Amino acid sequence: MEAVVFENVNKVFARGEVAAEDISFRIRKGEFVFVIGRSGAGKSTLLRLMSAQERATSGRIWINGQEVNRIPAKKMPYFRRQIGVMQPDLGLLEDKTLFDNVYLSVIATEQQGKKGRRRVEGLLRAMGILNRARHYPREVSMGEAARALLARAMVIGPSILLADEPTANLDPDASWDMMCLLAELNRQGVTVVVASHNQELVSIMRKRVLTLSAGRLVADERNAVYNVRASDVMEERRILHEREYRKQNGTVSDRPDSRSDQSDRIG
Repeated sequence: MEAVVFENVNKVFARGEVAAEDISFRIRKGEFVFVIGRSGAGKSTLLRLMSAQERATSGRIWINGQEVNRIPAKKMPYFRRQIGVMQPDLGLLEDKTLFDNVYLSVIATEQQGKKGRRRVEGLLRAMGILNRARHYPREVSMGEAARALLARAMVIGPSILLADEPTANLDPDASWDMMCLLAELNRQGVTVVVASHNQELVSIMRKRVLTLSAGRLVADERNAVYNVRASDVMEERRILHEREYRKQNGTVSDRPDSRSDQSDRIG
């Protein structure tokens, strides 16, 4: 069974920026997939569509067999419990210890109590930072803080992990440690989707790679290295020029999404 299905998905923000253009792919349960591309290619938006933090302008998305656009608002919090999210704008709270930062997710999903606390301790141990549990974010290294963010994403036991630039600002050793942790979670059965610009790590891992350029899926490769098209500015310009031509000639099928706030950013 597929964990993620995109079928002709488009995302156009209210100001006319195209973050996803006619994207289709399937991710099987238990796969490890990288999403790569230049800044602004749509990597973060793709992950936010998977977690229903953004809604598609058109097209259809299924997560673990559920069509996202048909999930009632009152059931959305329960839907999101099957997805762990690790992203830059969801950082650690500076006034709480690493333990308490992770435990916040337990509270949010109403799983607090001894069982919840034991799960937090177990994850911090698995991440190698149980000895830092009572430290505050300012008292630990960036690598340790990143591992705490990963623990927070996984503490509710999701079947899918979405990690947006999990090695950003980490040194090479800490970056490799993070990749090893993600790979171990994947070996345990978690479907892992990672947006990354780290060419070396993507090439070393040799996983499936989805390459985005200007919101368009331009390559889908297995056992792949970092695709040069991900950093090809000429490819990006070609897509943008083609899109502008269609717009001027009235052939653009998708209108901007009026539901998106003007503060939305393409990632």
